[in-house]
Formats: sequence, C-alpha cells, structure tokens
Amino acid sequence: MAMKTDTLGRYSKFLKVALLAIALLYIGTYIVLAFLRIRYPFELEWMEGGSLDQIYRILAGKALYARPSPEFVPFAYPPVYFYVAALASSILGAGFLAARLVSVVSSLGCFLLIFLFVKRETGSRFSGLLASGLFAATYRLSGDWLDVARVDSLLLFLLLAMLYLIRFKTSPGSYILAGVLISLSFFTKQTALLISLPIMLYCAFLNWRRSILLICTVAALIGISTLILNYIYDGWFNYYIFYLPRYHPLVRSMFVSFWTTDLISTLPVAFIMAIFCVFIQLSNSPHETSLFYFSMAAGMIGGACFSRLNPDSYTNVLFPAYAAVSILFGTAISMLLKFAGEATSARRPLEIFVLLLCTIQFVSLAYNPLQLVPTREDWEAGNNLVNTLAQIKGDVFVPYHSYLPTLVGKSSFAHGAAVGDIFQSDEGAVRTALLDEIKQTLREKRFSAIILDSSYSTSLLEDLDRNYVMQRPVFDSQTVFWTLTGLKTRPEFIYVPRSN
Repeated sequence: MAMKTDTLGRYSKFLKVALLAIALLYIGTYIVLAFLRIRYPFELEWMEGGSLDQIYRILAGKALYARPSPEFVPFAYPPVYFYVAALASSILGAGFLAARLVSVVSSLGCFLLIFLFVKRETGSRFSGLLASGLFAATYRLSGDWLDVARVDSLLLFLLLAMLYLIRFKTSPGSYILAGVLISLSFFTKQTALLISLPIMLYCAFLNWRRSILLICTVAALIGISTLILNYIYDGWFNYYIFYLPRYHPLVRSMFVSFWTTDLISTLPVAFIMAIFCVFIQLSNSPHETSLFYFSMAAGMIGGACFSRLNPDSYTNVLFPAYAAVSILFGTAISMLLKFAGEATSARRPLEIFVLLLCTIQFVSLAYNPLQLVPTREDWEAGNNLVNTLAQIKGDVFVPYHSYLPTLVGKSSFAHGAAVGDIFQSDEGAVRTALLDEIKQTLREKRFSAIILDSSYSTSLLEDLDRNYVMQRPVFDSQTVFWTLTGLKTRPEFIYVPRSN
C-alpha cells in the first residue's frame, strides 16, 4: 500500500509540475506574441485604424465628438482609452505602437490581478498561476484581441481592479476608489455599468451605509462628467454614447450560442469547476464570500452574454466571462486539491483525476501562434500600398482603413465602421445629412482615388459606380495583408474618377 501511495504521489507531483509549466507557457507565448505584433505598422484588426484617427484628433486639439461628416465620425465609445493612448502617443510617437502598448500593459495587469485574486482567496500561488494561465490560454478564443489597439483590455483591467478592491478591502477609501474605477470603466466602454451593477447590489446588501460611498461616487462621477462632456461637445457626446447604442439590434438566438459555443464547448472543465466553486461557496462559505462570487459571476458572465447578443459583436466581448471563469476555476482547483490532500491516501486518486482534467482543459486550448503574427510578405505588401498612396496626387478615401492616407501625410476620412453605425442605428436627420454629404463628395469627385474592400455600403454603390471606375486590384497576391482578427478584410480595389 505504501508503494502504491508513493507512486500516486509521484504522479500527482509530475502532473502539478506539467500543469504549471503549461500555464506559464501560455502566459509566455502571449508575451512573445504581443512583442512581435506590437511593432507591425499596419492593422491587426480592421477598426484599429479608426482608433488611431481618434487618437490623432485628440492630439490635434480637435473635438472628439462632433457632427458626423465625411471627414470624421467617432466610434460610439467613451473617451478614456483614446485619451490614455493619446498620452502614450505624445511620448512614443504616432502609429500603433503606443495604442497597442496601452492594451498590452492592461492585459498584463489583468494576468497579475487574476493571480493575486486567487492567491489572496486561497493562499495558493499554484492555483493563482493556473487561473492566470487559463485566462492567457483563452487568448485565441477571445479573438487574439488582448494586444490590439481597442478599448477592451483597459476595460477589463479597470473592472478586475474594482473587483479586487471590493473583495479584499473594506475601508471607506477603498469603496470610493472602487467607485472611481467603475466610472472610469464606464467611460472606457458602456457595458461596464451593466457588469458592475450586481457588485453594487452586493455592496448595498452587505453594508448599505458603506455602499453609499461607492454608489454616490459612481453616480456623481458618471452624472457630472456626462453633463460636462455633453456640454463641451454640444450634445454629440450623448448622441454617440447613449443614443446610437440604444438602437443596436439584439439576436436572441445568440443567447444559446453564448452558453453552448463560447463557454461550455470550449471551457468544459473550467466552466464546470467554476459552477462547482460558486455552488460550494454558496453552500458552505461565509455569507459575504459566497454572495460576492455569485455577484461577480452574474456581472462578468451576464455582461458578456448581453454583449454577445449584438449581431456585430466579436469574441472580444467574452473577456469578462473568461476572466471570471478563470478566477472561479483557480479557486475551485485549490478547494479540490485541499480536500484531496487533507486526509488519507484514499483521496490521492481524486487529486490525480482533477489534475488530469485540468491538463486536458489546458491542452484543448492549444493554438498555433505563428498564424497570429504578420508575415514578411504582409509587411512588404503594406509598404507597397503606402508607396502607391504616395504616388496619388490629392486626397484618397479608404473607408475601411482610414488611417492609411495619414502614413503618407494625407488627410484621413470617416471610418466605414463608424459611418455604418449611424446608417444602421439612426433613421433621422443626422443619418440623412451624412448620407447626402458623402454622396455629394462622390458626385463632385472630390477624391483622386477611392480604395475599397470587397464590400461597401449598398446605399452608396450607385453614386460610386456613376462617378468612379475600378482601375485595378490593390494586390497581386490573394494571401497578403489580411487582418488577423475580427473581420477578415483588406483593401481590394482602387477606383479613380470617371472621365466625362
């Protein structure tokens, strides 16, 4: 029996070391990928260029939110990420480097906070590293989005920092700071308020007097800041941040897909352990602990589910859900391993079984990192496109990649995604005026060239075909310069004015 126990102990130790090595490998792989991708001077994701447009607008001292025009339409996001990236750009210079660096630093902060969360809760560095490694392993599931120049990594960092304060700090100052973080996260992306709502209810239920500090901080900062920003931007802040998102369609069938495809089929072991963790804590843990984790799961997973109902959403909206599952997974691992090692050797097989399941979960998330790195051919194709733009005299309209003309000192124009958001969500005078202005620029042949992707707004095709003619394809190869995440697209055709 002793020999069998020793053998099982060696198996258990080996599995722990292997599992830890795999978790660290995922974290290390992400860090290497982020380093390789951050230097790429072109888009990794098709709306990154629109982020640059907004950053450059801030640096130029122009209004970030203004009447939509052919020259500029902002994304329907609040301003925090863009101002942080603008600050970084003022130090590091123009281009994607600074904007992506904000996301990379934020994502590394998320890894650290997940580790600290589980370590503080369980006392186990091993479980904390597994939780952080699991979140790193979801990099591909969430669209390899953590390091791109978009708002989501900063949003998640702010939310996790808020959750850490609420869980482990009880001073009045920590609740005020948590309120500041909720407000900052809302002004990074609007869904933060929905995600934070269950946590605010938890605080109110736990200690309503102390929760007043949190809730009043959130209400005051969001309310007063909204009034000020709306005044500064002549009412356009409300239009982009509140009005347009109200009319985004929701697809109810995505609710089932979220649970079956985004969570259960991809993270079966981790998800079951997360449920186990919540159930055990609701049953046996102190009331405060169980209620917190239930509220955290409801906010983070529920918020991701709501975002997924938008038909235009991508898997980046799953960040909060994957972070919550990772924290609960790490906590559950610690519970199970502690239970298995508490008493007799009869429980050793349970420990090995749990470790094997976790290993299977990690291995199932393996991906080829080389597919996520732009190739030398992509760099060359991008440089050739820049040379083409430089040879064109006059303005060039590249609606799906609006940053490209700025690479040769030309003006950028409204990004197609921002324009499409207005066309989709606004049936009123603003939409009509913008559509008429864009059509007018086409009729006047304002642009020396228009470079389009394979599809464009059907409401403009008639005016485009009447006034411009396709000159040639942009690239000779069908394999280069495609975006690596999000919508797979690239500039495809060069149009020039028709001669009358």
